[in-house]
Amino acid sequence: MKKLAVIILALPLFLAGCKPAPLPTGAINGVDAALNANLQAAHAAVLQYEADVKAGLHTPTVAERTAVNNIIGSLNIADPLYQAWHAQLQKDPTTPESAQLIGLAADISSELNAIENLVKGTN
Repeated sequence: MKKLAVIILALPLFLAGCKPAPLPTGAINGVDAALNANLQAAHAAVLQYEADVKAGLHTPTVAERTAVNNIIGSLNIADPLYQAWHAQLQKDPTTPESAQLIGLAADISSELNAIENLVKGTN
């Protein structure tokens, strides 16, 4: 089920057009590219959220702070796992991603959705 989450997250990479899009520089395969893109997007979202709060554009609720801290915690675990897997993937392109990394990617995606809903007031 967790692998399905990565496939769903990677789907836009494969549906970008009739012809498969080239992989980003440094990516070994589509899953590698998708995991990296999702982790980078999560980092960017946290940075933007924090910048908006610091600039006074948004006042966070307790639930939002908890959600942001959950994302940061998940990223702190996922980043080194991804880096280790990517390094192994460079040596052996058939190396499967760990279940823990896939689970963290799914958690981060859910946490980002939760924060977006909290900010929009739909939670």
